[in-house]
Amino acid sequence: MTFDTLILVTTINFLGMISPGPDFFLVLKNSLSYNRKVALLTGLGVITAILVHMSYCVAGVAVLIATTPLLYNALRYAGATYLIWLGIKALMAKKTNITYIGEQQILQSISGKSAFMQGFLCNLLNPKATLFFLATFTQVLNAESSIFDKLIVASIIWIEAIFWWPFVVFIFQTQSVQRRYFKLQFIIDKLLGIILITLGIKVALGF
Repeated sequence: MTFDTLILVTTINFLGMISPGPDFFLVLKNSLSYNRKVALLTGLGVITAILVHMSYCVAGVAVLIATTPLLYNALRYAGATYLIWLGIKALMAKKTNITYIGEQQILQSISGKSAFMQGFLCNLLNPKATLFFLATFTQVLNAESSIFDKLIVASIIWIEAIFWWPFVVFIFQTQSVQRRYFKLQFIIDKLLGIILITLGIKVALGF
């Protein structure tokens, strides 16, 4: 594998990762609404799901999912339902009277397990993630590529995720961002809820 190929993989994946999608809006919502532990565990869920994607891409299962309508549609509808459910929960969120999370030790929150599973399922059940990773693999690899080359590509994608999602949490957990968020919390929560529901509908319709 050439150095140019490594740069190509890194660039394609990074651009795809920073493009706002279900994972980004979920991590954004939990980073703004909950404490750092919950936000980081949400990001860890996404990172773990990406590892699962990498595992079946290396094993060649991604091609099977993408080319089997029954499997792909089952994944698509499950992912759409989950995104819509998360969006409805965001729409139902109640307004708080604090200006940033650090003002009180105990904030209405979710468990670490729930946060992790939200991130994990949001990414794992997103068929567009499957297609994106499959497209990345097929652009830089071919049938003659060794397992070592596949592992290198998978490692690049996963390592980028390990750095990116904690960075997103850090940015949206800063007091300056938090203070601005809580001033407009009610509006932002509803907006994020609508975005998640819209993304769910787009996934269901195959857009």
